[in-house]
Amino acid sequence: MPKDQKILTLTRKEVLEKLAVSRDFRSLDIRKSNLVKIDFSGCDLRKANLSYANLKDCNFTNCDLRGTSLWNSNCEGANFTNANLEEADLDYAKLRGAILYQANIRRASLPDETISRDDIERSVNTGTRIGQNRR
Repeated sequence: MPKDQKILTLTRKEVLEKLAVSRDFRSLDIRKSNLVKIDFSGCDLRKANLSYANLKDCNFTNCDLRGTSLWNSNCEGANFTNANLEEADLDYAKLRGAILYQANIRRASLPDETISRDDIERSVNTGTRIGQNRR
């Protein structure tokens, strides 16, 4: 990319306009966007860049997120039920209250420093919200 060419990142408004006509967000740059409570269910987000995005309470049910960067994003309360997160980058992502029920997290980098692997696996297996253990 030439030095003078600026990377174009999608805004919340542009994301909502695109959702009205398409579920294809492959390889798009959506970093640092405020996307609170957006319903991405069924979207193809393979290799999209969602780093630093505010994804609080978003719905990613049945999404393809393979190779997607969610690095340092706020995913608190997000629903990743049945999502494919294979090879996704979730390092430093905030996942408290998120649901990963039946999500594919193979080879995904997870924020193991802040949330235990057991808590993440419990959410994948039982649908409990991360950080809210049922006893």
